[in-house]
Amino acid sequence: MKKVLCTIAFAGCALLAKAQLYVEGVKLEPSNTGQYLEIDPLYREDGRCTFRVDYGQSNPKEDFVTDPHGKRFDFRSLVDGLNFFYEEGWQVDQISVLDRGRRYLLKRRY
Repeated sequence: MKKVLCTIAFAGCALLAKAQLYVEGVKLEPSNTGQYLEIDPLYREDGRCTFRVDYGQSNPKEDFVTDPHGKRFDFRSLVDGLNFFYEEGWQVDQISVLDRGRRYLLKRRY
C-alpha cells in the first residue's frame, strides 16, 4: 500500500511539474519580456544545441537558455529546443537565414 501511495504521489508531482524558461538564471515572464524574442541556435559536434536568446536585454550576445542556477541548458536537437519554447508559450514567427545559420524570431502565444 505504501508503494502505491508513493507512486501516485510521484506521478502527481510529475504531472504538475512544468519546465520554465530561464536566460542566465533570469526567469522570462511577461513582466520582463516583450511579445517577441530572437533565438540563435549554436550546435555542438554531437548534434546537441544550445540557444543564445535576445529578449531586449542589454547584452544579448552572452545570454543563453539556462536552468534557474545559471547553468547552460543543452537540447538534444533544434526541434527539441523549439518544442521547449513552444511549451513555454512561444511560437516561431519568422526565420532569418544568415551566412552562419538561421535565427528564429519567436512570438508570445498568449
